Amino acid sequence: MVRGRRFCWCLWAVCLILGGSTAGLSADWIVTPGIELKGEYLSNINNGPRNVQSDYIASARPNLSLSYNTERTQFQGTIALLGMHYFHKSELDRINQYYNFLASHKLTPRLGLNLGTAFITDSTANEELQASGTLINRQTRTSFAANPGLSYFLTERWSTSLSYGFNLVDYQAREGRNYNNYEGHSLTHGFDYILNEKTTLLSRLTASFYKYSNNNTTAALGPQLGFNYKYLEKWDLMFLGGLNINRVKSDTRVLAANTFTGFLELRQQPQTSSSVSPFITLGANYRWQTGSLGLNYVSSQSANAYGNQSLYNNFNLNIKQTLTERLDFSVNPYVYTSTITNPGSDYNSVYYGIRPGLIYKLTEKATVGAYYAFSYRTVSGTNGYSYPVNDVWLTFNYATPIHY
Repeated sequence: MVRGRRFCWCLWAVCLILGGSTAGLSADWIVTPGIELKGEYLSNINNGPRNVQSDYIASARPNLSLSYNTERTQFQGTIALLGMHYFHKSELDRINQYYNFLASHKLTPRLGLNLGTAFITDSTANEELQASGTLINRQTRTSFAANPGLSYFLTERWSTSLSYGFNLVDYQAREGRNYNNYEGHSLTHGFDYILNEKTTLLSRLTASFYKYSNNNTTAALGPQLGFNYKYLEKWDLMFLGGLNINRVKSDTRVLAANTFTGFLELRQQPQTSSSVSPFITLGANYRWQTGSLGLNYVSSQSANAYGNQSLYNNFNLNIKQTLTERLDFSVNPYVYTSTITNPGSDYNSVYYGIRPGLIYKLTEKATVGAYYAFSYRTVSGTNGYSYPVNDVWLTFNYATPIHY
C-alpha cells in the first residue's frame, strides 16, 4: 500500500508541473488549511449486539486542501489526518489517513483527460458500511483507488467517455478475524446527448472483475440508461437505471474419495453461479433562499470483506435550513440495507437512523456544532439480532482559504 501513497504524491507533483506549464493562462490557486476538533459520546463503540460498551472519544482532524483552476486545467486535492482517543478503551486509539486527488486537463477543445485517486487508512468500525453496505468487526483497513479516463465531444450535442477503475483493499489480519482482501478492475464506456438546455440523456456500459484472497472471483456486466435534468438554479435531478449481470466463481469444500487410498477427504471444488440484480442511482437537489434539500438513493452491489458480493440499498436525505444569520439547522434521515449473495447465505441487514444538528457561525472562518444521532440495526438469518446506537457530539471547525 506504500505504492498507493507514493502514487498520490506523484499525482500532486504532476499537477504542480501542469500548473507551471499553464502559468501564462488565467489561474486561481487556493490553499485551505483547516482543523476539526470533536468531543463525542458513543453508546456502542463496537457497533454490535454483544459486549456493548460506551465511551467518550476526543478527536482532531487537521487537513489541507489545494485547488487550482485555469481555462484548461482543474485540480483538487485533500490531505487529512484523523486522530482518535478513547478515554476508557485507549487500546482503540488510532490515526486515520486520507489522501484524495482529482485532476482534469483539456488537451483540445474536444478532448479531455481526467484522473481521480484516493489512498485511505482507517478502521472498519463504521466506514465499511459506506464502502460495501456491510458492517463488520473493527479492523484496520487500507484502500487505494485510481480512476483515469478521457472524454471526447463528437458534436456539439454528442459526447463519449471511457474510464478505467482500479481498487485494492487490504484488511490487516487479526486473530479470529481474517477477512478477505480483494482487487477490482472496471471499464466504463458512456455516451451523453444534450437534448436541450435543461436535459441530457445518459448511457453507460460497465464491465468489472474482482478477485479475493480466498480465490473467489466475481465478474459483472452492467448496462445503464438515464438522464440529467436541471431547472434554473433551484433544483436538479439525475437518474441512472439498469442491471448487473453477474457470474461468481467460488471454491466449496466437499467430501470426496481419494482415488488411491479410497478414504474420504476434504477437497476444494470450484462452483460457478450466475445472477441478475438491479442497478439504480438517483440524486435530487432542491434549493430555496434559506435552505436546501438533497436526496440520494443507490441500489447496486459491491465487493466485501467476506470474499463475495453484497447487494445494498442506500437512502440518504439531507435537509439544511438557515434559522438566523449565524445559526443553521440540519437533519439527515438514512436507511442502509444489505444482503450477502454467497450461495446458501441468508444474511440480511437493515440499518436506519436520523442525525439532527445545529451549526453556529462564530466568524467567517470558524463554526461550532452540536449533533445527535440515533441508529438501529436489525440482522436476520441463522443468528439474527438487533441493537440501537446513540451518538452525541460537539465540533469546532476552522478553515482559512489562501488565494494566490
